[in-house]
Amino acid sequence: MAISAAKIKSMCTPSEIAILRASRKPELEKLSPAAIKRLAVQARGLLKKWEGLGRGQSRVLGRKTGASGVPENTALKSQAFREALEVFETKLTKSAAAVKSGAKPAAAPVKTKTKKDRSAEHRATRAAVRKGMVAVEDLLNTRPKKKPAKKKAKK
Repeated sequence: MAISAAKIKSMCTPSEIAILRASRKPELEKLSPAAIKRLAVQARGLLKKWEGLGRGQSRVLGRKTGASGVPENTALKSQAFREALEVFETKLTKSAAAVKSGAKPAAAPVKTKTKKDRSAEHRATRAAVRKGMVAVEDLLNTRPKKKPAKKKAKK
């Protein structure tokens, strides 16, 4: 059962809301596999956190009142992060299966250039500019050859 966005907004922090919102349909389709992995790790950590808090709270409540159980908000948060983690993991397995089968991933990340590549490209560009400047300078510095004056024919 999916928890409503209003309920999540009322009980979660902004960073938790961002993770849970990313596990929903429109934003999930836009994510790269690396982003999904990162969000899955964060969701797993928050799930462990809220399950651990729930266990601790149920022990304290059991000692004080004799009743056992996890407080409602803690249970809802752990359920929300469990669902988000499942969504992220299924999306990762689908993208991994697509890569193995040879299909193109939905959103292939653009390969960024390394610092070494950027500096090599910059050096090549600057060398071409310098070569052009030298050619222009050579043209400007050459003196035009004087044409020999024509001699007037003697009559």
